[in-house]
Amino acid sequence: MASKPPASDPRDDAFIREVDEEYRRDEVNKLFARWGRPVLLALIVALAAFGGYLFWRSEQAKARAEAGEAYLAALNKLDSGGSTEAVASLAALSKSDTPGYRALALLAQAAVAARGGDVPKALGLYRAVADDATLDPPFRDLAKVKAVRLEFDSLPPAQVVARLKPYVQPDNPWFAVAAEMTALAHLKAGEAKLAGPLFLQVAADRMAPPSARARAEQMAAMLGQDTTKLLPESSSTSATKG
Repeated sequence: MASKPPASDPRDDAFIREVDEEYRRDEVNKLFARWGRPVLLALIVALAAFGGYLFWRSEQAKARAEAGEAYLAALNKLDSGGSTEAVASLAALSKSDTPGYRALALLAQAAVAARGGDVPKALGLYRAVADDATLDPPFRDLAKVKAVRLEFDSLPPAQVVARLKPYVQPDNPWFAVAAEMTALAHLKAGEAKLAGPLFLQVAADRMAPPSARARAEQMAAMLGQDTTKLLPESSSTSATKG
């Protein structure tokens, strides 16, 4: 008959646990002595960077809010006849660190200058937006299209066509206005066969403003294009205008 193993002494178990815990503490102390300071420093740097990022975001949001309020206030002044104050506010806002509102301020200044007959100033402001690589493409494209419209009468037709070519694409947001000006430039150059199809495209563009579609449909019909297949909305608009 096999004999039972001798029972372990509880004091031995306690001693083993104590030795094990002491060994673990010693290993942790060694690790901390070797890596504790670099890890702690890295943690401090990371927390400081994260705090700086949160502060930067907060300041950016505050700057955007202030710029937005200033822009709306300037527009309200323009609507109420305070053009002098509005222009001064827009001039200050055009130096903003917030790109979107800087672009809007420059575009608004250009519109005010154009309405006042100061075409050179308006063109300079439009070009400032168009040439600013820090601005989003929609602002720059708008400035380019508006600049062409402003100096359309003084530009050679070929130059109008060349400058608007990137926008005469059906999926481009500026297609309607760019295509209409391009078609008119073709007419000025005596190229009616190129103008007619463009007018027809604008008339069929559901995203184009109704007034632009109506003008384009009338011009397309005058140039011998078949407008009978246009969308009902376009035809009804044209009939009303006629």
